[in-house]
Amino acid sequence: MLKAIGLQIRLNGEYFSDHQIMQRSDFQGIAGMVRSTAMIHIRRLRQEGKLQNIGIPSQPIYVPAPRFYGKSRDYQPVK
Repeated sequence: MLKAIGLQIRLNGEYFSDHQIMQRSDFQGIAGMVRSTAMIHIRRLRQEGKLQNIGIPSQPIYVPAPRFYGKSRDYQPVK
């Protein structure tokens, strides 16, 4: 649980304040995880509605969902 809280703080405070999109490799660097573990966490964040994929399934590009990671309720990511 503490690892998940630390990850949320890093995504909100460090990454999405400076970047508009995120790829799996970016997530790996932030979280310090190997590829498979990073994908597990990305899937979880997508299921929780915190991340959206605006790319295609074979080349995902993740953006924060509205109301998460500093984005307003009216935020609409460009696809």
